[in-house]
Amino acid sequence: MGLDVGGNSILLVNIDDHIYAYADACPHQKSRLSEGSLIGKTLRCARHLWEFDACTGNGINPQNACLKAFPVSIESRDILLDLDDERPTESASGSRENER
Repeated sequence: MGLDVGGNSILLVNIDDHIYAYADACPHQKSRLSEGSLIGKTLRCARHLWEFDACTGNGINPQNACLKAFPVSIESRDILLDLDDERPTESASGSRENER
């Protein structure tokens, strides 16, 4: 599900009752990932078919691409995002993305 939170486009993904939050932008050309598809645990960008592991944000195709992830917490029935604490994800090559 794509939504705007505080001026940020966010993609929320529910996998096995665990919520993951990512910037709603494919790292390739910034297409909205929410316009793509979720097949099992794989997010697929609609524009150029790049694929990502929905649980880690790491690239599947291509493997060196990573999504910008945000910490998620659940309080009661509310989904809380920490947009100030962007989590770096690690690409398959071991290099860290999104570091400040």
